[in-house]
Amino acid sequence: MKLLVPVDGSEAALHAVHHALKLVKGQPDAVVILLNVQNHQTLGLSDISDEPLDEHELATRRSVRKLRSACRACRDAGVRFVSRAAFGPICETIDRIAQESHVDQIVMGTRGLSRLAGMVLGSVGTEVVHRARVPVTLVKSCS
Repeated sequence: MKLLVPVDGSEAALHAVHHALKLVKGQPDAVVILLNVQNHQTLGLSDISDEPLDEHELATRRSVRKLRSACRACRDAGVRFVSRAAFGPICETIDRIAQESHVDQIVMGTRGLSRLAGMVLGSVGTEVVHRARVPVTLVKSCS
């Protein structure tokens, strides 16, 4: 079994990692792919800048920090994992990596927006569900 878990450093994403670890428990051939996606919006960058900036280097450094807790959880559980950093539109990138990696399932956290806020603001989880060609499990944080 191969699972893709998008990770943004939030508690919701960490809940999804723990759920994915439960799903693969006892499956020695299982692998969890931890993915952090960065883009201009997540990095707080403008499309117009006077300063030369290596956005991919900045994105990679930010991804390493965002993935740290998820990687630790996989190591502690003794589950094989791969961590990946990507740059681009979040939903499209999650879908692309899922296809390229031939995953069996995507497991991702939700931030628990109200129904109205979710409709107005949209939801990464909802868009991934519509785009994905594999099952998607949305893990709601119950805190």
